[in-house]
Amino acid sequence: MKKIVFAMIEAGGGHKAPARAVLEALQKARPDDYACDLMDFIKDVGATKVDAAHKRSWNLFLKNPSFTHVIFQVQNSLAPVTRAVLYRTMVAPAVSDSLRFIRRYKPDLVFSTHYFASMALVEARRRAGMSFPIVTYLTEMFTFHAPWLVRESDWFVTASNRAARSAAKYGIRPERIRTYPYPISPAFLTSGRDRGIVAAELGLDGNRPTILFSFGNQGSQAIVQYLLALDLIGVPLNVIVATGHNARLKTRLELGKGLFQKLRIVPLGFARNMNELIAVSDICLIKPGPATMMECMHFRKPIVFGLAATPCEQAHANYAVSRGVAKYTEGNAMLFGMAVKHFLKDEVKETVAARYEALRLRNGAEDIAAFLDRVARGERSP
Repeated sequence: MKKIVFAMIEAGGGHKAPARAVLEALQKARPDDYACDLMDFIKDVGATKVDAAHKRSWNLFLKNPSFTHVIFQVQNSLAPVTRAVLYRTMVAPAVSDSLRFIRRYKPDLVFSTHYFASMALVEARRRAGMSFPIVTYLTEMFTFHAPWLVRESDWFVTASNRAARSAAKYGIRPERIRTYPYPISPAFLTSGRDRGIVAAELGLDGNRPTILFSFGNQGSQAIVQYLLALDLIGVPLNVIVATGHNARLKTRLELGKGLFQKLRIVPLGFARNMNELIAVSDICLIKPGPATMMECMHFRKPIVFGLAATPCEQAHANYAVSRGVAKYTEGNAMLFGMAVKHFLKDEVKETVAARYEALRLRNGAEDIAAFLDRVARGERSP
């Protein structure tokens, strides 16, 4: 049985979700052919200090999106310098641990959804004199950020032709790029319980529309302003707030439930049933990360975006807005209230449903799993 490592870094769901989605699809299609392991790679090989430093820096970027946009633009302008600095500070300390891992584990293929993992793996593979293929998945759906240029990867997989063109422009050889629709976990789309059961469990009022707030693992400190904007609409609403790892925000919402006359607030912590929460909701307020956005779109929900944390997230938001199924609010609570009020209109709901029908979204998890199967079996031009 061949061994495949799905190497991600758990700094936001955008890296973990596609790795898990493809892993599940491959195990479903070829249960007897592959032993698959999902790894928070830099941490799991033993480089815990550098992993912790990276995740602290990412949390800082999420809290300061304006600063992060500038940093991303500077990094792209100074691409070779960017890659050199990131390699020395965030990757080089993990190479020896990666080397020990691949010598012990002897993978037949690696599917990487983070450039740090790809950087460490190509160098460890070179030092070990091993030849297993490395497939790098570009988690930015429409753009290409400078650190993704890891030329030693054998294959690059993108979610759009636009991202493929950007990758080629930055220096990835076009013949090594493959494009498939964005992968969503098959179980995520099919394993949810009946909407009525979930609503009852959460204590939702069946006569009210339901709004879901999800800003990723970190939650959001600006949530109170958004709730005030919702309350001012004057329409009775259920409001589910998935606060992620932000325990302080959850406590604050628990204590302040009675402050909003029109809102029935359901604060949750880190939610493991996001598919059920999306399904039970009428409108989703999210950060425009690729995984959450595409999950909401596959459930055909109107989307209201808060503030994009990076330029690639801005491109994700632009895509959904241009397709007529979302509004972007720039983190402005007043714009958010107006967007929600817009999507609550019956005629708008019908229009959004028709636009989703026209989009004909496809789940790329099975396509990418089939591609990995071909690569693992040694096809030269899979």
